[in-house]
Amino acid sequence: MREPPAARTMELLVRRAPAPAPPAPRPARRAPETPMPTSADIAPDRPSVAALLEQVRDLTKHNRWQQLASLRSHLSTPLRAEELEIADGVAFALGQLGDADGAANLLAAACAIDLTHRRASALAYVHYNALFACARARPGKGRGAQLAADRERHRQAFLRWTRAALDLQPDSIKDLYRLGVFEAQLGNRRDRPALRAFERAIDAYRRLDDATRERRGDLRKYYAKALYAAARSALRLGQVDRARKHAFACLRADDGHDHVEPVHKLYLAGKICAAAGEHDHAERALRKALDAAGKRKPDYLYGALAAACFALGRLDDAHAWIDRNVPPPRRRPDMWRLLGDIAHRRGDVDAALAAYEHALRGDRAGRHLTLHRIGDIHLAAGRLAKADSAYRRAAEFRRKRFASEDVRALEGRLAVADARGDEAAAAELRAALADARARARKRRRRR
Repeated sequence: MREPPAARTMELLVRRAPAPAPPAPRPARRAPETPMPTSADIAPDRPSVAALLEQVRDLTKHNRWQQLASLRSHLSTPLRAEELEIADGVAFALGQLGDADGAANLLAAACAIDLTHRRASALAYVHYNALFACARARPGKGRGAQLAADRERHRQAFLRWTRAALDLQPDSIKDLYRLGVFEAQLGNRRDRPALRAFERAIDAYRRLDDATRERRGDLRKYYAKALYAAARSALRLGQVDRARKHAFACLRADDGHDHVEPVHKLYLAGKICAAAGEHDHAERALRKALDAAGKRKPDYLYGALAAACFALGRLDDAHAWIDRNVPPPRRRPDMWRLLGDIAHRRGDVDAALAAYEHALRGDRAGRHLTLHRIGDIHLAAGRLAKADSAYRRAAEFRRKRFASEDVRALEGRLAVADARGDEAAAAELRAALADARARARKRRRRR
């Protein structure tokens, strides 16, 4: 049955009509602009600065370093000026816990906001302690290069921040003392600049008025330690009178306080008296040091007492101090060398050589001194080849260990050449000896 024409026409119209256009999209609503989130926005439950400061003071008072260090998580990144006091306390706690890098980074951020003497000094102290840790460290396999790099990094940072601290407060006793220790022990072991720093600290303390000394009682400790360290450096430099002045000032200033252990003060006084040739005074000071040492008396005191008695010509007493108190396995090379000297003075050459051979074992610093003595014994006995060998070994050791010529060894080799009648060798050695003596004089002036 055919469809009606009207229906057919309607169907064709529907098929040919364009599809209706989709509705226009509605315009998106713009979100309101907001500032970049800060750490305070991320952690809205963070305690207030006032509350954190209260915690810092309370935890510091009770030495709760672990809890105080944990407050670092509440500090903003980057650090804000209102958080500086909190950062100082947290950095101190990190330092107490041995986290030198954490403490240094936090203090450096604080210094970038507000550089003060106290903050710069604290940052220098962090690196100062880290240098001592590096000096004590025994690197494992493959870690030697890393340890050396850490030491150099802390060395440079210590000098940088110590200079900053002293620029802000030139008479800072603590900073001057630490600079002296750095020069004498942690840097290049230079006693001349160390002595200057220690004496600046000493002078700065002496300029303080009584009220300031009373208020800053903590500075007395640094004064006493600076006196002791100045005496030690002066003695190493051969300035015996200067060393004596500082050593005995230390004994007076530290009497009853003992910021420096009595055994150390008295031992140093004994060494200074011995260097001055006052061996009877040296013996008295060393006996007092032995009494001050308590039950566990260090072996080096027995060695020093033996040396004092040897210088006074009391050979039996000298031998007894070591023989009765220091068992052979504990005797240091210098003790064996002294026992050799005692035996040699008694005329027992074989015992002397045996003791000297003991001294050579494991001696990393005074080996050349022992070889001089061995060479002298062989030279006196006419054993010229053995004498020359000992002197040559001494010269070689000194060149390798101290990068300098051994004047005493050259003198011994010259005596051997003269004994042999070897004029050409003697002339060459005289020229080398003159040059070595001139270089030694220059080194002494530079120290």
